[in-house]
Amino acid sequence: MKVNLIGQLADAGIKNTIISKETEIRDYQVRHYLRVYRNLVPEVMSLFQAGRITFSMARAIASLDEKKQEKAARDTIAKGTSVNGFRNKLKDSTDKKLTAELERQSELYSGISGLDITIKPDKHNPKAGVWLIRYADLDMYDVIADRIGNGKTLDDF
Repeated sequence: MKVNLIGQLADAGIKNTIISKETEIRDYQVRHYLRVYRNLVPEVMSLFQAGRITFSMARAIASLDEKKQEKAARDTIAKGTSVNGFRNKLKDSTDKKLTAELERQSELYSGISGLDITIKPDKHNPKAGVWLIRYADLDMYDVIADRIGNGKTLDDF
């Protein structure tokens, strides 16, 4: 299989660019093969090699913790889950806890400040996010500016 061949070549010290050039496989695909080769647990790798899961599904499962991979692979086979469905399920399960916590914090800080605050996670960086403060008119804008600036005006800065 391509996965094993590419993995063995990389283990032998051959660079991805050389593997890509010699096998005529695009560089990004070589990286995908290597990720599957290095990250899949043996049980899931055997399911992949037996044709029970697709390469795309193997790539998605490779992103999971090793302890969760076999169960995820067997569940997707049993339920006939699509790769998109699997990825959405992963995203939803990890985002639900974070979203619930940020909603709780949004309500807490809205209550403390008297402002309409919404806290949202960053889609690309799990350690980042956005605080959104809504205002309905310019009077509310002035209240927000006053509370954030502690009564200071732009001239004070």
